Amino acid sequence: MGAWFIPVVNFFIPRQFVLDIGRASSASWTQKRDTTLVNLWWAAWIAHALMLVLAGRVAPGSMALLVVAEALMIAAAVLLGIVIERITASQSAAFGATVPVVPLTLGSEERGTPPVKR
Repeated sequence: MGAWFIPVVNFFIPRQFVLDIGRASSASWTQKRDTTLVNLWWAAWIAHALMLVLAGRVAPGSMALLVVAEALMIAAAVLLGIVIERITASQSAAFGATVPVVPLTLGSEERGTPPVKR
């Protein structure tokens, strides 16, 4: 999780974290729709950060650049909400599809004691 704070690395690794979580949540995550959604979220987030830097250096106090930067941040927040909802739905579906656990018998066959029959 420290990749969010390492310069330059923070432009690539957090996106990969989200993609990895999505892939681990569902076999169908590799569909182009979900990957595209993550890419759109990440592009909006990076564009927001770059727009803030640009606004601060080129035109400090420019309301127009600030509005564009904040619009990108809102877009990134909405897209991230959708990504989180999709990952949560995938994890919930996977959780509901788990194999039922067979109850253990009393006694341990590994220790050489037979199970207790009642």
